[in-house]
Amino acid sequence: MSQSADRGPALEGGIWAAVIIAALIVILRVFAKFKIKRFQVDDVLMIFAEVLAIVSTVFLTLSVKHGFGKTLGEPFTKDTSLVLKYIAIQVPIVTLSTTVARSAFIIYLLGILGTNKAYKAALWTILAIQLAGNIASAVLPLSICRNVNVLWDPTVKTSCGDDAAIIKFAYFSNTFNSATDLFLAIFPTVVFWNLNLKLRIKISLIVLLSLGIIAMIASIIKTTKLDQVPSITNLGTTGGIELIRWGYVENAIIIITSSIPCIRPLIISSVRKISSGGFSRSYELSGPSSRRHIQPNKYDQSQDVERAEKDFNANNDSVERILAQSTHTTTTVGQPDSPIETQSDGVGNSGITKQVDISVVSGEFDYRNSGSPV
Repeated sequence: MSQSADRGPALEGGIWAAVIIAALIVILRVFAKFKIKRFQVDDVLMIFAEVLAIVSTVFLTLSVKHGFGKTLGEPFTKDTSLVLKYIAIQVPIVTLSTTVARSAFIIYLLGILGTNKAYKAALWTILAIQLAGNIASAVLPLSICRNVNVLWDPTVKTSCGDDAAIIKFAYFSNTFNSATDLFLAIFPTVVFWNLNLKLRIKISLIVLLSLGIIAMIASIIKTTKLDQVPSITNLGTTGGIELIRWGYVENAIIIITSSIPCIRPLIISSVRKISSGGFSRSYELSGPSSRRHIQPNKYDQSQDVERAEKDFNANNDSVERILAQSTHTTTTVGQPDSPIETQSDGVGNSGITKQVDISVVSGEFDYRNSGSPV
């Protein structure tokens, strides 16, 4: 290896930081989904994507240990061979990780769009194309030669296919990935803008589900670096640093932005509990609206507060589950931008109600909602 500035350690540190942050977000996602009892296939896929990201980062660490980050050149050493070998292994793994994470987000959207056949058809089509394209992009470089060892060992004699065709296909696949990220960022805007929700809730949902626009930017930058991957015929360059960096950045961004909408209920619930310090402001246990005076000795007020907290959380969970329950874009209730909440009847059926009145009577904590289901 020729002497040059070593950019490997900085790359390794930055990527590990991104992977760890993504792992923490995925853990919160899993906790939130278990809390609302909606742990599903998309969550399993996101966990798998994060595991693949960690495995690929381990191979990145190994490549940096053997000199990746410096200019590869003559003489061709054992370390050079190991760098090329670890790069050949990690690139397909991180590609698959990104593909699985993107697929998990698409499946997540499929789960909240109700029975709209047009939306489902579009999402399934995009899922199939990007899945097939990225799997091919990951496998083709390793199968272009009869003996895969030639990718990191120049002494191997074998026949290979057209590597230019592989690069062209990679450009196509990555361009489609960028277009997919753009579509997945715009799509929620169209869906949720037509829902009869409070404007602030509507905007917050659109923003959370449109964070993939950041992933699109990373994907575009990575696409411009595809011709810089280190190989037997491309040793005298450190351009591979940028390709590897943006590949991992795209991966981490997709995992994080696809998981943030799932942890929204957890964050809001925690903030409310910390800021309110209780629920007495939301549920007054006595006052003019009470039908009878509460007997303190007959009914422990702490139990009232506890049950009030449970009911309060249940109703707020129903609002937060807008993202987790079936959404029907044709639903309309009341006036535009009116506050609405989804209600669950306890047996799996959900509807939309308008909350009107709450009352508490002595001897029995009676939560009355006079809204009528739609």
